[in-house]
Amino acid sequence: MLRLSRRAALFFCIFLLNYFNLFAQSVDMNIIKPEFQKMDTDKNGFVTPGEMQAYQAKKFQELDKNKNKTIDSEELKADKTRMFQKADADKDGKITPAESSSQFTEYFKQMDRNNDGKISEAEYTDYWKGYIYF
Repeated sequence: MLRLSRRAALFFCIFLLNYFNLFAQSVDMNIIKPEFQKMDTDKNGFVTPGEMQAYQAKKFQELDKNKNKTIDSEELKADKTRMFQKADADKDGKITPAESSSQFTEYFKQMDRNNDGKISEAEYTDYWKGYIYF
């Protein structure tokens, strides 16, 4: 009986993983890699917190087409990097500059695996390779 339960559990887990993979969308590395290069303004192969925040502010302004200092759901559709997707902390359907800045600070912390205060291209791309959207 115990053996049957383990097999059933294993089958269920495999089924569930495959089910979610049908709907999952991974991040396009052809979009992500050039974004790292845009952030690395001094071209030293690393992104600092300042470079990431400057990129975030510039990208926010680009996405805010109506210049009302928020990114709404329609404007968010233009974000091919999907970096702003999780920024709406209060879930009001709009992303403010503060929410965006906070999200990018969190991204930096998560990407800087070796905690050296900078992100290498490998850290950056490895982070996004593991990121899946549903």
